[in-house]
Amino acid sequence: MAVLPVATDKAVAILNLTNDRRITATFEEHAPAVMLLLKRVSDADVWVDLLSGEVDADTADSYTFAYCYLLLAETVDLLNLKTLGEGIIKTTGIDTQQTELLTGSEVQAFRKHLTIKALETIEDFLNADGYSRLRELALGTSRHRTRTKASVI
Repeated sequence: MAVLPVATDKAVAILNLTNDRRITATFEEHAPAVMLLLKRVSDADVWVDLLSGEVDADTADSYTFAYCYLLLAETVDLLNLKTLGEGIIKTTGIDTQQTELLTGSEVQAFRKHLTIKALETIEDFLNADGYSRLRELALGTSRHRTRTKASVI
């Protein structure tokens, strides 16, 4: 039996989210993107074993958690809709009418944290692209150098 993709109900339970219809539908729509990302960063031999179910329990668990973290990272922007009463709540006031949602930059930081956590969970099974991506996220280095031109007016 294949280890991936993880059943949506199990992913929701691992991430300690409510089993809301909108969350599960969003997760199910984005599951293929997470699978592509995991395939892109994983060692080819391990990937084949995962899909065939021929991996040990520790490897299966590592990929299960990595999948869940990446699933949340992939969808956190969509779950944090800035509409009244919806989104990821950062704080609530004494008055039940007052809630504060995560800002855009906080959502991006959370997404980055989840991606790093996922890649670190499967670090032993990463290919060169996976290690590069982990290093890029963790250390803030980038393969793409940008140059700034300054001019005096």
